[in-house]
Amino acid sequence: MSVVALALVAACGGRGETTGDDAAGPGFSDTEIVLGSACAASGNLASFQTTCAAEQAYFNYVNEELGGVKMADGKTRKIKFVWYDDAYSPPRTLEQVKRLVEQDRVATVFGLLGTGTSLAARDYLNRQEVPQLFMASGASILGTDSEKYPWTIGYQVPYATEASIYGQFIKEKSPNGTVAVLYQNDDFGKELLEGFKKSIEGSGVKVVAEESYAATAATVDSQVTTLAASRAEYFMVFAIPKFAIQSLRKVHELGWRTAPVLNSIAASVKGVIEPAGPQTAAGSYTASYVMDPTSPAFVDSDDVKFYRDIAKRFGPSNLVVDDAQSVQGFVLAQFMVGALEQTKEPTRAGLMAAARQLTGIQPKGLIAGIPVATSTADPFPLESMQMQIFQDGVWQLVGKPITSFEGATPRLK
Repeated sequence: MSVVALALVAACGGRGETTGDDAAGPGFSDTEIVLGSACAASGNLASFQTTCAAEQAYFNYVNEELGGVKMADGKTRKIKFVWYDDAYSPPRTLEQVKRLVEQDRVATVFGLLGTGTSLAARDYLNRQEVPQLFMASGASILGTDSEKYPWTIGYQVPYATEASIYGQFIKEKSPNGTVAVLYQNDDFGKELLEGFKKSIEGSGVKVVAEESYAATAATVDSQVTTLAASRAEYFMVFAIPKFAIQSLRKVHELGWRTAPVLNSIAASVKGVIEPAGPQTAAGSYTASYVMDPTSPAFVDSDDVKFYRDIAKRFGPSNLVVDDAQSVQGFVLAQFMVGALEQTKEPTRAGLMAAARQLTGIQPKGLIAGIPVATSTADPFPLESMQMQIFQDGVWQLVGKPITSFEGATPRLK
């Protein structure tokens, strides 16, 4: 018998002891649900551990103030949340995911941060028939491959859609604009690049220079210097936070008169712009679907006040309250609770069915006008974003949410 088969037998054999309910599946009992995740608490993306910290804060709130989550079978269960550091390393992610499934016996693995990390776990989780829910990645293949991988579903706006939103914005603002692109040389960066190029086909907007970098690189200074020689009007920064910081600093140092466009995961004021220096980001653009807790557009909103209250009262010490990535975790946790509330039977299959037909939820922290829905025909929970510009030290809204890609995420090669 294989190791995988033995693990499955062990999981099933222990089910009666861990669930207390013969009808329940692994990770469920009459009183508890066990959820698992992994975040980078070390390495280049260590700052993103605040995402898991915010998820923990929201689950603590649900447990302590609401008494747990009431599922569609009528029972209220408290959430046990287990997460481990994967250092944003795909092999480490797979190792930690196996630990969650085989030792912690989670009901689901949710919210994994990153494209490579999510893909590293996908084959294993689908073989084990464990829901891989709401991946914190915009890789389109987390949705377009849903027939082959029925136990996986994404969360973020697909990178192809985000890039297309940038393309639409630039075409309208500068019909003959020139663009330089820095992109990470992996699925994350390549999809943003390809999506952007596809979105400007047939227009007067042109990519006049492009440079790639490896996620393990020490610096992107040489790539930015090369791109600056193009004198492009727009500088697409399809990079993770560490390299977005370096890019902003180098553009400022070189005196390159361009408008940086930061992809959504690299636009945090706390995590990127403050370390780079706010003066380096003046006039930059980004698109988002979650509220930046420091933005004057949201700081006095009921959503941000609610978020701050939960972060203060229920958050662990590694939660960075002013970081927009924390709001991402806050929203992700609400997605997870929303799926649990719509789960009709306490099994992994029941949870997956609910996540595939998610309706009627509007998590606090999402920008107003951003729809949420999944279906067998449209597996992407989020497909709309709001453009923003960095002015006077804060992100300010530009126009209205761009919703034209709802149900129409671009299909790339």
